[in-house]
Amino acid sequence: PRLHFMISSMAPISSPTKKETMRADLQTITEACFTNYNFFTKIADFEVEEDKYMAISVMYRGDIKPKEANAQVQWLKLNKKVSFVEWCPTVLKLD
Repeated sequence: PRLHFMISSMAPISSPTKKETMRADLQTITEACFTNYNFFTKIADFEVEEDKYMAISVMYRGDIKPKEANAQVQWLKLNKKVSFVEWCPTVLKLD
């Protein structure tokens, strides 16, 4: 298997004019963090369905309740937006 380490991402990345019209709900921001065009490292052949994560750390700023943040990350897993290696027991960290 091919592994990548410490790939950083940030969302939302937008211009001030686009910021006024874009959706900024928690689900949209969380999903955007895991799209390859928001990665700070470019991976030419990144496939969401094939490539797996060993772990993720999601940090939110602002008035976000832990229960909401955990629900969004679980939503990512259930809808196969992210997939994890099977041999790593602890895969989620929310701050």
